[in-house]
Amino acid sequence: MTVTKKYWENETPETIEFGNSFMRCFDKAGKLQFGIKLNGNFIVKYVIDRKELFADDQAASYLRGLIDDWEEMAEGQQDD
Repeated sequence: MTVTKKYWENETPETIEFGNSFMRCFDKAGKLQFGIKLNGNFIVKYVIDRKELFADDQAASYLRGLIDDWEEMAEGQQDD
């Protein structure tokens, strides 16, 4: 019987940490994980699948708009 490795066992992700949270991108697998870092361990809370995201006409557009809006809000808070 052949054991198939999980994508996180086959690929080294690019990881961004912010506060107690993180996101890591597994580009070959098309997965973007979000979670928290607890006692030095990454605890995955949610995964976005690239194929599923772009299969919906509105999902990617919504995500782009949300990030733009949040960035504008963050910039506005820094100006205060």
